[in-house]
Amino acid sequence: MDKIIHEIRLKQCTSIIRECRDSGMSIRAWCLENNVNEKQFYYWKCSAREELYNIIEKTESKIQTDFMQLLLNVDFSKNNSSFMAEMVVHIDNNVLELCNTVSEELLSKVLKMMFNVK
Repeated sequence: MDKIIHEIRLKQCTSIIRECRDSGMSIRAWCLENNVNEKQFYYWKCSAREELYNIIEKTESKIQTDFMQLLLNVDFSKNNSSFMAEMVVHIDNNVLELCNTVSEELLSKVLKMMFNVK
């Protein structure tokens, strides 16, 4: 029963936080306009962030990613590739070069994989 109540309150808190964020107003101005105690708002925000962190931590502990670096024998002195990186992402020792045509779905999957590599 406590878990259900906790989940309901968390949904209510995240709904309020999202509404404030989407308003484009400062937190103080939004709280004044919506009769929300600013200290309570920050408490809800901290609680929601902590809950999200716990969910991510549980999820990451279940994911085990095996990684093997692939070395390519490519001669980059020959300009035989028309690929031009428009963005370069560095995560630890990994480098990801991207062009503007990469799909959001593929980028999301690759970034998640890169963050899970230990």
